[in-house]
Amino acid sequence: MTFLNTILNVHGDISSYFPEIAITLFAFVLSSLIFEFADTVLIMGASILFMLILGIIHPEQIMEMIDWKTILLLFGMMIVVEVTKESKLLSFISLKLIRFTKGNPMLLIIMFGLSTLLLSTFLANATTMLVLVPITIALTKGMGVNPKPFLFTEIIFSDIGGALTLVGDPTNVMIGTTNNFSFFDFLQHQIIPVTVVTIVLMILLLIIYWETIKPIGKNLPRLLMNNLLIEKITREFLSTTLSTSFILRCAIVLFIVLLFFVFGFGLSLPIIALLGAVGILLVNKNFVRTTPILRNVDWHLLFFFIGLFIHVGTLEYLGALKPISTFIAHHADTSLEFSLYILWIIGLLSGFIENIPLVAMMIPVIQHVLAGGHMTGNTDMVWYALSLGACFGGNGSLVGSSANMIVAKIAEKENIKISFFEYFKIGYPFTIIALLISSFFLY
Repeated sequence: MTFLNTILNVHGDISSYFPEIAITLFAFVLSSLIFEFADTVLIMGASILFMLILGIIHPEQIMEMIDWKTILLLFGMMIVVEVTKESKLLSFISLKLIRFTKGNPMLLIIMFGLSTLLLSTFLANATTMLVLVPITIALTKGMGVNPKPFLFTEIIFSDIGGALTLVGDPTNVMIGTTNNFSFFDFLQHQIIPVTVVTIVLMILLLIIYWETIKPIGKNLPRLLMNNLLIEKITREFLSTTLSTSFILRCAIVLFIVLLFFVFGFGLSLPIIALLGAVGILLVNKNFVRTTPILRNVDWHLLFFFIGLFIHVGTLEYLGALKPISTFIAHHADTSLEFSLYILWIIGLLSGFIENIPLVAMMIPVIQHVLAGGHMTGNTDMVWYALSLGACFGGNGSLVGSSANMIVAKIAEKENIKISFFEYFKIGYPFTIIALLISSFFLY
């Protein structure tokens, strides 16, 4: 006899309230994520345990609810990134790109933005920020310019870069593995909106922050000082003796992994990521130890995904998401209308709610609507609209993305206070512009 049966014998049948209970628990999880009153993974674990005790779900169902393809892909890429970070390849690339600016503030902000975008297309945004932000703060402080325009630029372009590839953002990983999209298909569909948004927003940033970053080509003493500062920072951030062999091996493995991502060669994305993880550990066994690398893997994020899949899977199992599907199905007759709904709803909400749970919740909703078979047009565009809305929407505020919060926290340690509204008045209008461009692209 289950704990639930004991309750039923005393209080009557509460199983009819299972959907309401599951929705309430999921709302509580989201609240912990937004207001940070407790660790979200801990809240997830407690609510899953509560649902198991009540009999809302059963242990054997849990394993089926978890999207293991997403978990394995993220795990493999985390190991590849951790080893690469140890080699200082990322810092090396970033500083080499910065040297091209010759200390010119306008070129610096462009280079910081493009470096962030480039790294974020293949690496976790949080990793990109951990590499670039300390360099940015040290350089701008030394130059005597306000670091905030540069930091805001990096926040904006980390989220834009994440939209470009299937592995650029965890939300894309979920979308890609759910639909078996190839890396090349994803890149092919996203490159136009991402490129246009990049150009437009970069021009706007240059206009808005012109007084801070205007060229100093005629000020030779300042140019000389800035160049000397870049050399000094390069030595500081690459202070340890760099191993050319270590860097080269990491670069080769990254290139091979990218090659397999693009062309597939008959292997699924999770398998490619795991092969890359094993390969980069094997070829660098003289430079890194496996145990510290595994310790540095973001287990918190992986368990967050596992808990998320279980919660959303429960809502789907109980039919709690069906009203949303029904509502959308009655208000969208074509794939284009449906895509625009998804783009704007997710895009506007992602500025205030972490986009990962939003996307996890919307995936089964979209599947239900498309399964109805009444949508006309290219249904694949709905999934790309979901990706664009989730990634571009993360620019809306400091709480829109984990990378945004990392920038704010690193800056605070350096006595640079970035308030919510200070960034919001830049980030949210930029989000609207990006969503408008994406809407035009969907047409």
